[in-house]
Amino acid sequence: MLAKIPSSRPCRRGMTLLEVIVAMAIFLIALASIAQLIEFGTNNSIEAARTTTATRLCQSKMAEVEAGIIPASEGGQGAFDEEPLWKWSVEVGTEVAANTYPITVKAWIDQGRRVEVSMTQIVYDPQFMGNAASAVAPTATTPTTGGK
Repeated sequence: MLAKIPSSRPCRRGMTLLEVIVAMAIFLIALASIAQLIEFGTNNSIEAARTTTATRLCQSKMAEVEAGIIPASEGGQGAFDEEPLWKWSVEVGTEVAANTYPITVKAWIDQGRRVEVSMTQIVYDPQFMGNAASAVAPTATTPTTGGK
């Protein structure tokens, strides 16, 4: 019968403790990186949603100025009725033409990280706009020459 010759290398049946620790360290570093990426994406998503809300609120407040609900020559500030955590301000610039003002509307929220959107538009003061019912009929007509 042949005798087994002992080899100089022992038979390897598993992983060493050092290999397990190195593998765990690599796994935990990767897991921490993924967690930071998820947090970063969540924060950007929240900020984008708040910016969208602020833009919508600015547009609605600008429409109120254009409709005459907020006087275009005075401005104002306060909280939105539909979104009480959001604040707004309407700032009126100097008159650029007769009854025409640059209006800047700002909407912001200070909950957590501040998000603010501002919108500027030149608006004709609606209290000076007429309507068809109050229009005066012309008193005299002038013939047109047809460009001659």
